[in-house]
Amino acid sequence: MRGPHDLGGLPGGPIEPAVHEHEPTHWEKRIEAMMVLLFDTKRRLGRVDESRRMQEALGEDYHKYPYYERRLQAVSRLMLEKGVFSQEELEAKQREVRARLEAERSGS
Repeated sequence: MRGPHDLGGLPGGPIEPAVHEHEPTHWEKRIEAMMVLLFDTKRRLGRVDESRRMQEALGEDYHKYPYYERRLQAVSRLMLEKGVFSQEELEAKQREVRARLEAERSGS
C-alpha cells in the first residue's frame, strides 16, 4: 500500500525549472543547520533514515507541510521519541519563540 509520500511511478507532469528554483530563507537554513548538528558523528541524536521515517509517519499531513516544515516536524517528533526533550519543553519553547516574534513584529 502506498503512503501519501510515495509518488514513485506516478505521472508528475512537466517541470517548469523557473518555478522550482528556490533560495532557502533564513529559517530554512536554520533547520538545515540544526539537522546537521543533531545528526553529526559527535552527537548522533538521529540519522537521515530516522528523519525520513518520521516524515513518512506524518501520513496525510505529509502534503500539508512544505519541504522544510516537513523536516522540522520530523526532527521534532524524532527528538520527542528519543527523549531528548519532552512535549512540555517543546511547547514551552514554541511559546517563547512565538512571543519573541510577536514582540519583534510590534516593535517592542
